[in-house]
Parts: sequence; C-alpha cells; structure tokens
Amino acid sequence: MSIIKSIIIDDEPKARVLLNAIIEQYCPEVRVEALCNDLPSGIKAIKKHKPDLIFLDIEMPGHSGLELLDFLTRKK
Repeated sequence: MSIIKSIIIDDEPKARVLLNAIIEQYCPEVRVEALCNDLPSGIKAIKKHKPDLIFLDIEMPGHSGLELLDFLTRKK
C-alpha cells in the first residue's frame, strides 16, 4: 500500500481536527502532512510537502479556496 500525502486547509479549527480524525480512522493510506488555517499558509505547506491530495475549504476569510490555483501559478 502506498501512502497518499495530503494537506487540510480550513479556517475552522474544529473542522480541521474532525476531518483529520476521520482520515486517521478510516483512511490508513492517507497521511495528513499539515493542517493549515488559511490559504497563504496552505500554499506554503503545498510547496513544502508536495501533497497528492488537498482537502480545501472554499469559503474562508480573506481568500476563497478557489483562488488556490492563482496562488500556485503566480510567477515571482
């Protein structure tokens, strides 16, 4: 069984903890590499961990989860 690296990005702490617990209990092949509370910290975690899977909240203060591709494709 190969491991699927994942990241959870959600502004609600309870949602992050609950989703992480569900993944740990029911998806042993999925390893959560980072729990992020906003899109900018999620982008940093994506660049650091290079996950196979991202659990992403769409409605967050400051940024929409739909902006994820905009952040990842920006040239610096």
